[in-house]
Amino acid sequence: METAKLLRARRAIRTYTGQITPEQLTTLLAAGNAAPVVMGNYGDYRLVAIQDPDLLHQLSGNYDAPTEIIVAVHQPSRMEVLSAGVIVHNMVLCAEDLGLGANYNMASLPSLPAGVLPPGFEAVFGLTVGQTTATFTPREIPADRIPTTIIK
Repeated sequence: METAKLLRARRAIRTYTGQITPEQLTTLLAAGNAAPVVMGNYGDYRLVAIQDPDLLHQLSGNYDAPTEIIVAVHQPSRMEVLSAGVIVHNMVLCAEDLGLGANYNMASLPSLPAGVLPPGFEAVFGLTVGQTTATFTPREIPADRIPTTIIK
């Protein structure tokens, strides 16, 4: 999908009809890895893809998603959290391009059981993803939806 159309079609999906394929998961994780992070310190981040139904049921607020991808950071500061957001945003856009439903999800992070993340890492973003019957149709978005000032 053309980038401008993709951006106008993007929407949060909270209802899923099935599990993603291993190839789709690989593609999503590659999109996350393509994101820029502060100072290029990729070793400070971890992606944890959860597809175990028992573990997913322990997470609150994940809309019964068949996959949740957690972005964790070692000793996160504001800049690392912002970079984690870029990682998740890359995966959200990739999911939509693949025709998958996806949604940012921080609500489930407090219910993440101990031992899921590597020691010293903190979950800062979550992404729920799965198959969907939703359609992604580009819509008109007002250019002034966010008040903007241009200084010349």
